[in-house]
Amino acid sequence: MKNIGRISVVMPMLIALLFALPAENLYAQKAKKNTVRLKVNYTKVMNAPGYLDIGAVSRIERQMTEVPNIALEVYYEYEDEEFPLGTITTNMSGKSKFILPSLDAIKSDTTAMYTIGVSFAGNDLFKRASRTVSFKDAHIDTELITEDSTNYIKATLTDAVTKSPLIENSLTVQVKRLINPLKIGEEFNYTDENGTIIVPVESGIPGLDGNLTLEVVLPDSDDYGTVKAVVNAPYGVPIVEDTSFYERSLWAPRNRTPIFILIFTVFLIVITWGPIAYLIRNLFKISKS
Repeated sequence: MKNIGRISVVMPMLIALLFALPAENLYAQKAKKNTVRLKVNYTKVMNAPGYLDIGAVSRIERQMTEVPNIALEVYYEYEDEEFPLGTITTNMSGKSKFILPSLDAIKSDTTAMYTIGVSFAGNDLFKRASRTVSFKDAHIDTELITEDSTNYIKATLTDAVTKSPLIENSLTVQVKRLINPLKIGEEFNYTDENGTIIVPVESGIPGLDGNLTLEVVLPDSDDYGTVKAVVNAPYGVPIVEDTSFYERSLWAPRNRTPIFILIFTVFLIVITWGPIAYLIRNLFKISKS
């Protein structure tokens, strides 16, 4: 009898445990958080603040998806300590742009290397994540040169701390445009032993008031990140405003239709509908007679 009593007590507990396990597993699956992957790129613009391009994505249902509206903390590391620089929130595309203070306000290590970190504290949907980017400081000095009626841009790449030239680095020279820049010169312009390149600027490139905005870019360097120098050059062809759109022409608005087209159109209408109107008039007279 005692054994029967014990069984009657244990069996309901086992049944309840069996039903509870799937529920706990289901809750664990529902509560499972996705992993956020942060991408951080550093860009320095000469005579302007540097900035970080930040992107956040996550693999959801086997697809990489942008993560919008998450708060990120930006900091720099020095001697195993973190010093806050500010916070920023990703936009609807999972991206954000953080303007950095002057590098004079950020401490570097003994090798003149700066380390900037971006961290996400996590929330109900995503796990916490962080990413760091390390870089040294570099300078690009530019100069405009004209020789034998040919215009050139000269650029010198140096380390900002040691002042030594950075040789065998590929610089991109391009003309700033509204959508995509127009690259000029060779595909790869490698710096010489002085850290210098000289690239001719093609003639005939249109520019507002004859001015071109030239950009010299060190793209995605492992040691220095992206470094960009911007210079205005009077090497372009002035853009002439086209006012023909407001004149009477085939491509003008309808209120600027050429006179001969209006006359020809009216003539066709008269030729087409004139006889029909004449016949209707005669039929009306016959019906009255």
